[in-house]
Amino acid sequence: MNQQDHLIYPTVDLFIYDLQQGLGQTDDQINQNRHYFWRKIKPDLNQDYDKVKDDDLLKQLATLEKTEADYVELLRPQKHENFQPDIAGYDYALQLGDTYALQVDGGVSDDLSKPISQFQDIKKNIESHIDHQKGKIGQTWFVWGQLENIYNDKEIKAIAKQCYLQINPDYQGEINLKSQGTFLGATAFDIWEQPSDWTDEQSFINSFHLLICLFPPQRSQKEITETIAKVYFDLIRLFCYRHKILWAYYQSRKLKNKLKTDFHQVQNTVKKISVLGQEINQGKPNLEELQKTLTNTLTILSQYAINLSYLDDQGRTIKINLNNYDKRLEKISRENSNSQLQFMQQFSEFSIEKYLQQIETDYINLSPGLTLLQNLISTIQGTIDIYQTKSDRNLENFIGSAGIGLATSQIASSVLVAQYPPSSKIPFFLTTAFGWSVFAGVLTSIIAWIFFKKIRR
Repeated sequence: MNQQDHLIYPTVDLFIYDLQQGLGQTDDQINQNRHYFWRKIKPDLNQDYDKVKDDDLLKQLATLEKTEADYVELLRPQKHENFQPDIAGYDYALQLGDTYALQVDGGVSDDLSKPISQFQDIKKNIESHIDHQKGKIGQTWFVWGQLENIYNDKEIKAIAKQCYLQINPDYQGEINLKSQGTFLGATAFDIWEQPSDWTDEQSFINSFHLLICLFPPQRSQKEITETIAKVYFDLIRLFCYRHKILWAYYQSRKLKNKLKTDFHQVQNTVKKISVLGQEINQGKPNLEELQKTLTNTLTILSQYAINLSYLDDQGRTIKINLNNYDKRLEKISRENSNSQLQFMQQFSEFSIEKYLQQIETDYINLSPGLTLLQNLISTIQGTIDIYQTKSDRNLENFIGSAGIGLATSQIASSVLVAQYPPSSKIPFFLTTAFGWSVFAGVLTSIIAWIFFKKIRR
């Protein structure tokens, strides 16, 4: 029997994070979030939302939540529920602000030496327990056990690779164990893979994070389990901050795509306005088309401004959670002197250099699009106003000249009637006076129209 293939008391913890409520979500959407979270551990709710949205159990679970609370225990662990005869575990559920957190713990029922392959059995039981569902915001696997003998660094890394492959058996590449340090006196490895496609939801959900802790043989099993139990709550919070950083970056990539699409529409609109401008210069303004373009551009402006604001929000979310992550890591380090956590600090440093800087750069690059849209709208509106004003002036000229013509016609008619009284036997509209009065009115209207056009140019 190869002792490197065995660990004492191998244990697996899964930390899952789901959205409790998002910005601007309706009550029904929040209830869907609730259902998505609880269906993992409540078999009665593990069906389509439409079938259980009015379920009394879901309503009862809603009463456990507190919107403004920093954290609320939703489900306390009942140690130890039997997942299988030789594997026991428990569930622990929390509301952390706007996030649901679930810890599912699984381990062997005794402290005897077990093959490392036991990790895979425990993992399968945990996945079966939650019906193979994953967290929308993310999930972290935490595996730990005690070495049977003292090994050198190379041998410990070989054991860590075996542990990794039990949790991620389909992985074909080189396992990166560079993030190595000491956690609670154990040799620890922080292994994580970014999504292959940041804009794809399934790729994001399937991204992988694993923390491995291998404790030395000289420590008692009781001391190890008690030490781990004390740090669980800090780990729940730490991993929550981590996944909220990744979630914010994932959201920012989707927003960037939307903004790029909107900006492409803006460029097409600019080309369209250029064509309309040529028509205007030729004296053939299409006001109806300009009005339609203005309406579409206003819609794009509204979407663009909202998405640009949301992009900025994701950057602030990352800053807040980076700060919380660093503080929690410092607290763990301060309370556990046998820990050297620089290997976990690497995530924070990488997030600043990669995620935060990328969002800030995108915001700077995409912000001019908002100014372009505003200028474009002003140009279209100004063009419409000019031609509407010109049309209004033409109408004013017509009304003014027509009024003068009517007045002249009336005066001429009065004079002619006085000089040449019509016969009562002849209809008035057939009289000479009427004919001359109409002629005078039309002639005066034409002269007035020409005069108004000249003085209003």
